[in-house]
Amino acid sequence: MKLVITDVSVLFDLFHIKILSEFFALDFEIYITVFVYDEIVNQEQIKEFEEFRQTGKLIVLDLSQEEEEQVINFKTKRNLKSIPDKTMLWKAIQLNCPLLTCDAKLRKEAIDNGIEVHGSIWVLLALEKEKLIEKQRMIALLEQIKFVNNRLPMVEIDKIMKRLKENE
Repeated sequence: MKLVITDVSVLFDLFHIKILSEFFALDFEIYITVFVYDEIVNQEQIKEFEEFRQTGKLIVLDLSQEEEEQVINFKTKRNLKSIPDKTMLWKAIQLNCPLLTCDAKLRKEAIDNGIEVHGSIWVLLALEKEKLIEKQRMIALLEQIKFVNNRLPMVEIDKIMKRLKENE
């Protein structure tokens, strides 16, 4: 099982296209820091994420007072102001695990720190690779995600959709 730490942007994308169950079916141990988890404020989202937390599929990492101080004092090249973002990056470095995020600044900072970084599209490709979603559904999900998060790489999404349609 591969350990990953995620932010809410990826989780929100997956929530909106209704594939959280498939995501949590992947062979990953999925972590989120308590600071990031606390960013979930929509009641419908809280209810669904809490179900995955209760079943142990989403592991919320608490930080000790000492760890919180280390995060606050953690220097980054891009001056990350968001404590939740800093906790994810700091924890990914501590655990030496991939980080899932759609945030460009956090992505660049993680790469500079030698952290493997992926986003929502990578998750969809992992689901396709593991045959947790079929080709037709994958195409539909890619169409959906374009409307859910307009900051995603549209050219890459279109290339994937073209590949899927050509291989039908």
